[in-house]
Amino acid sequence: MCAIKREAVNTKEAVALVARRMGCYAKDARELLLEHFPTVITEAVSQGKKVHLAGLGTFYPRRGRKGLRVAFRPARGLIRAVREKADK
Repeated sequence: MCAIKREAVNTKEAVALVARRMGCYAKDARELLLEHFPTVITEAVSQGKKVHLAGLGTFYPRRGRKGLRVAFRPARGLIRAVREKADK
């Protein structure tokens, strides 16, 4: 099992990785990741709906002391894939 590194992939790196995998321009990947994806999640969860993305997980509304908040439950497949990658 590998040690957990406290490094992070920043926005620019994530956009570049997605663009490369999709074979599209970084501008288009950035628009998807930073505009459309958060908007879809925000609109649905603020209406009390869950957003389930196969292979990724579920975003869902949760009431807290300070009002509505967003919670996330990762998919089992995602958890398994992360563990397998970490063990290599």
